[in-house]
Amino acid sequence: MKRQIYAIGDVHGCATELESLIAHLTIDKDTLVIFLGDYVDRGADSRRVIDLVIDLKKRCEVVALMGNHEAMFLDFLERPESVGSGLFILNGGGTTLANYGGPDGSWEVPQAHVEFLKSLKLYYETESHFFVHAGVPLKKRLRDLDPVVDRETFLWTRGPFLSTQENWGKIIVHGHTPQMDPERRPNRINVDTGCVFGGFLTAYDVTNDRFVSIEKIPFEETATPMLTEPGLRIAVRFNGRMPVSAGKPGQPRFEFETLNYNQFGLLLRDLGPSCGFVIGDVVEGTIGKDHRTSVEFEGAIVRTESRNGLSLYGVKIERISTKNDTGGGGGWISRPS
Repeated sequence: MKRQIYAIGDVHGCATELESLIAHLTIDKDTLVIFLGDYVDRGADSRRVIDLVIDLKKRCEVVALMGNHEAMFLDFLERPESVGSGLFILNGGGTTLANYGGPDGSWEVPQAHVEFLKSLKLYYETESHFFVHAGVPLKKRLRDLDPVVDRETFLWTRGPFLSTQENWGKIIVHGHTPQMDPERRPNRINVDTGCVFGGFLTAYDVTNDRFVSIEKIPFEETATPMLTEPGLRIAVRFNGRMPVSAGKPGQPRFEFETLNYNQFGLLLRDLGPSCGFVIGDVVEGTIGKDHRTSVEFEGAIVRTESRNGLSLYGVKIERISTKNDTGGGGGWISRPS
C-alpha cells in the first residue's frame, strides 16, 4: 500500500478550521502531513495553530515548512529593529502577538514555539513531488537549489513562477498565493485557498490526487486589535527604521523613515525638505522598498512636530493593503478607529 501523504496550505491563525480539517483526514502512525507554511498572522489564533501542528507530531510524521510570515516573525523576535520586524507587525503580526499577550499588554512567546519556528524547513521532496511555501526559481534544476541563494524565492515568489510552464521533473506543491479553488497545473499545484480571507482551508491528498477543504467558519475581521476591555485598545510600540514614501493622493511623494510604529500607526521623520503636512491631511504611501515585502497604506496626519530642525509626523493608519502579500488576490484591510 502507498503511504498516505497530505499537504496543507496557508493556515494564518485559523485554528478552528485546522482542527476540523485534521479530523477529516485519514491519519495513522505511517501518515505524512506536510504543512506549507504561514501558520501565523491575520487569523484569530496563531498560537493554537502552532500547538496543533506540534501536537499532530504525536500521531504521525509531520514536516513543517517555513512561510514568509514565519520568516518575518523570526525577524521580529531576533532582530527587532529590522525591516522584516516592522513588516511582521504591518502584515498581521499584531494579531499574532495578541495571542501571546497578558492582561498588561506584555507578551511572551514560549520557548517551544520559538524552537518550532527555528526548526522549519524551506522545502521537502518525495520521488514525485516537491513541496515549498511559495515556489522555486525558473531555469534551475531542483537538485541545484541552494537554501541560502534561493531562500527569498522559496518564501516570496509569485510572478513568472505562477505563469511558467517549465517542467522541473516533479510537481511543485505550494501555497502563498490564495485562490478561490485549489489550482492544478501540469507542473504545479497551489493549495492556498485563502481561509483567513473568508475562503477555505485545503489539504492536498497526494496519495489519492484529490483535495479536502474546510470552509472558513464565519468570516471575522482579520486585523483584530488587542483589547483589554470595551473601547480600550493596546498598541505596543516598536522602534525601528523602515523606509516610507508618502504624499497626498495624486501628488508627489516624499521620503521618510519610521522612528517607531505599531499596527495602527507610524511616527515618520522627514529625510529631505519638509513636505508641509498638517493635521488632518489624508496621505497614502508605501512602507518598505522591496517589491516582495512592501506594504501600501492610507492614513491621516494626527500629529506634527519639529525636532532638531527635522519635521516629524504621526500617521494614523486607516487602511493597509494586502495586495503585495496576496498576489493581487487581496485588497484593503480597514483599521478600526
